[in-house]
Amino acid sequence: MGRRYLSLALLTEGASDQWFLVPLIDRQITELALEAPAGFDYSGADVGECFTVAHRDLVVRQVADLLCYYDIVMIHHDHNERSKVDALRDRFPDDAHRIVALVPVRETEAWMLADPAALKEAAPTRDTAWEVSHDVEKAADPKAVLKAALGGRRDAERDFGRLGQTVALDALRKVPAYRAWTAELRRAMERLRFL
Repeated sequence: MGRRYLSLALLTEGASDQWFLVPLIDRQITELALEAPAGFDYSGADVGECFTVAHRDLVVRQVADLLCYYDIVMIHHDHNERSKVDALRDRFPDDAHRIVALVPVRETEAWMLADPAALKEAAPTRDTAWEVSHDVEKAADPKAVLKAALGGRRDAERDFGRLGQTVALDALRKVPAYRAWTAELRRAMERLRFL
């Protein structure tokens, strides 16, 4: 029997979330793959054609399409919109185990603040240590903190993508919402027998 192939689609609230989350998801899957007894192939997360903040009917149609072609459909929302992921699972009860919620507390930018060394690498001329709280989920406005930490630079796509590639997974594991996401992802992969 040949190796299995894991396919994963991602829907996010916006494009800037994708810049950070796609490389981060790929790195996390690669790490989980080390635990797979039989191994599997994975070529990276594909992004869907709409954002999760689109009209509900459009998001439901997109998720229905993605569930036809992908093993896992990952739905990103900020924490105040988490109920929308549960509503999607209610719409697809037979496939609810394949819908994985990716819900940072407050905003995705909070996860970008988790690793001071990665921030320093993204903005080498700035000393960000004093700007970033050790408990990034308690930052009242993670976007503002991140903007200040990066020196207000304008190339968010490059900075967010770089942070997604370099933020330490060990640092992120200290963030409760990140641990919740990886636990849910692990359960989905175990149920689909990738792990």
